[in-house]
Amino acid sequence: MAIPVLPDSAPFSPAQRGWLNGFLAGVFGLDRNGKNGVHQPASAPAPVQVEEAFPWHDPALPMDDRLKLADGKPTERVLMAAMAQLDCGSCGYLCQTYAEAIAKGEDKDLTKCSPGGKETAKKLKELVANRKALPMVSQNGHPGSNGTGKAGHGENLGTISHGPYDRKNPFPAPLLKCYSLTQEGSEKDVRFVSFNLKGSGLHYEVGDALGVYPENHPDLVESLLATLGARGDEAVSTPDGQTVFSYEALLKNLVITKVNESCVTLLASCATDPSEASTLKAIADNDAAGVLDTWDLLDMLEQFPSARPSIIDVIATLSPLQPRLYSISSSLKAHAEEVHLTVGVVRYSRADRVRKGVASTFMTEILRPRQRARVFVQTSHGFRLPASGDTPIIMIGPGTGIAPFRAFLEERASVGAKGKNWLFFGDQRRGYDFLYENEIEEYRQRGVLHRIDLAFSRDQVEKIYVQHRMKEQGMEVWNWLQDGAHLYVCGDARRMALDVDQALHAIVAEQGKLSAESAKEYVKELTRGKRYQRDVY
Repeated sequence: MAIPVLPDSAPFSPAQRGWLNGFLAGVFGLDRNGKNGVHQPASAPAPVQVEEAFPWHDPALPMDDRLKLADGKPTERVLMAAMAQLDCGSCGYLCQTYAEAIAKGEDKDLTKCSPGGKETAKKLKELVANRKALPMVSQNGHPGSNGTGKAGHGENLGTISHGPYDRKNPFPAPLLKCYSLTQEGSEKDVRFVSFNLKGSGLHYEVGDALGVYPENHPDLVESLLATLGARGDEAVSTPDGQTVFSYEALLKNLVITKVNESCVTLLASCATDPSEASTLKAIADNDAAGVLDTWDLLDMLEQFPSARPSIIDVIATLSPLQPRLYSISSSLKAHAEEVHLTVGVVRYSRADRVRKGVASTFMTEILRPRQRARVFVQTSHGFRLPASGDTPIIMIGPGTGIAPFRAFLEERASVGAKGKNWLFFGDQRRGYDFLYENEIEEYRQRGVLHRIDLAFSRDQVEKIYVQHRMKEQGMEVWNWLQDGAHLYVCGDARRMALDVDQALHAIVAEQGKLSAESAKEYVKELTRGKRYQRDVY
């Protein structure tokens, strides 16, 4: 008797069809020894792999809603629901795999989700404290990790490393250029930064990000060493197991612009003043005042002068310094062996001391041309130009959110793409903050950029943002979408991207004459079809 086989036209996936054919062979086949006429398969067919659904994996959902969707799920999935859901890679993981690393006890740092900030860190702490058992997760590795579940840490620049270069083994890239994109008088300081990738073998696509391992400011390191009474030549261990001098560890390997609970607990244990010890313990147990989010290590030491542990003990409590991810602003087709970034410099004053962003200061103030930074390419898994150059695109990127769209325009101009390009850009003031104005005007004159709508919020009494310009052009946005346009958003996840998302839903409902629920489904379909993509942080 012939063994039945499912036809290719059967409504099953290849994996399902293969499993069912194996099952049928087992039922209808003959045993090799003729026993009972029943075939005993040598090995059971592989089970069908069903992709797990993560309904909470949506950055537009509030945390409470995400946690409700994960209610009743295993611990690692509930932890995942507390993440920012951006899969940005800044923590060294994806949201799913960071949660799994915490659940398995492989990573005890609950503060790595930068986009989630204090909200995520607080919720993770609560979930970890309340869980009764840690389930073991079977997944091994993931895109964005080094396969161990731990974020890799690069070699020191004094050591010559060899490719292939990646997050675990970053390339020492020489700085080429750094200059201001904002004009004198701007309230912001935004810089163009470029690195030389020659000899690295690194390749990126537009839409990818560049990971940069920064270094702390030498002045802050010197102040810390002086306050702790350390010389800087004490032998210490870094989080990745290297033995280096304490100065180098504080400069290149450890977070000193924030403090964690372990560090505060150490300070509390060695404070000789009972009042200081009590206050430090309270901060470690329940940081109601948000000290851990706003104070750096020097603040803690100056505020609690009786707490003076050894430099070796302090370094053992500090978190590893993580790379920062920046949307790439260039196309390799336009700039071979180079990578360009658009960097907003972070600088503010608190408690009579100027505070500086670690990565932005490192690239724009500390590095000099031809000096090197450790870099790697972080591949984007959901921010790509359409496969066809004929497809129209709408780009929404205020401020430094313009970064990937400069790359998009360079790419489309380089390959001669015929699809229409529409840019929404905004910032504070046109006279000071129109980033890449000359390049954008040139693209417009050449016919590469078919339309641009600008929103400079402080050039008039009533503040105007990109979402307002979208609504003003709602009919045209709808027409472009009906013509198959892909829509891209880059920028702040908590404010701008949410406002743009709400504007998009309103446009779809009004122009498409759809109910709110139908408009929501329409936008979901755009997302599923990779026609609505966001690079938000």
